[in-house]
Amino acid sequence: MSFLQRIKECNKYNESNFLKFYISSYQVGYIKKKNLNIIKKFPNFFYLENNKIILNEQINNFKKRTFAINEVFKYLIKKKIISSKHREFFPVFKSFNSKPLLKVQRVTGPFFGFQFFGAHLNGFLKKRNKYYMWIGKRSKEGNFPNDFDQMAAGGLPYNVTMKKNLIKEAYEEANINKKLVLKSKFIGNISYRIETKVGLSRHILFCYNLELPKNFVPKNNDGEITNFYLLPIEKILKIIKNTKKFKFDCALVILLFAQKKRIINLKKKLLSNNSDLKILKKIK
Repeated sequence: MSFLQRIKECNKYNESNFLKFYISSYQVGYIKKKNLNIIKKFPNFFYLENNKIILNEQINNFKKRTFAINEVFKYLIKKKIISSKHREFFPVFKSFNSKPLLKVQRVTGPFFGFQFFGAHLNGFLKKRNKYYMWIGKRSKEGNFPNDFDQMAAGGLPYNVTMKKNLIKEAYEEANINKKLVLKSKFIGNISYRIETKVGLSRHILFCYNLELPKNFVPKNNDGEITNFYLLPIEKILKIIKNTKKFKFDCALVILLFAQKKRIINLKKKLLSNNSDLKILKKIK
């Protein structure tokens, strides 16, 4: 196995399987061609034109768009095409920092190929010129059971800024107070696209590094993490390289940390052709 394989796992999709989805002249998603039969059940909401799926122009404000997509969500749940007990609204933007076009249930994202956002926090410390990082082990009851994870991370809910989301997730998942988490430094974005059974999962992650006090010990407050471990970064990288024990997107965030700290040089070690270059641009 290799770091490059970990990166490629986060960019697995066939664009020819999808039609672009437009709202108010903005492309906001991708819908699987095999799901056209579902879209056609809602002729008042959608129409097909030039191999594009378009939301009816009469559905022209936040409230109407939210209602239309929520009707599809209820159908998908009823028919057990998607399933989740968790209910949380995420925003859909034409571009980040613009006003959201609508809000949707998070679980609906892959069906429509909506672009979602999230914050991931690398908590680290330095001892004798060596880097150590706190990682968490996810609960066996939730999504990605027993996978290793960042000490704190979470998707961006509707009507929450990225800064407030980072503060919220840091407290809920690792008991990091606001004063400490605000010392974190933004290190870059990571994007990924993964084709799923129902659609396309698309995310952009906002990645942060936080140097922690040596006496700090994380404590989970929301039940998502069962244990925390403080490990040398070299050991963590070995786990990422040789196993699939890390949640797929969290592995990329740690690789970005290691790249920024010059612990590894992905370009020097891994680049072999233009397709590799395209993939590695995602972890700049």
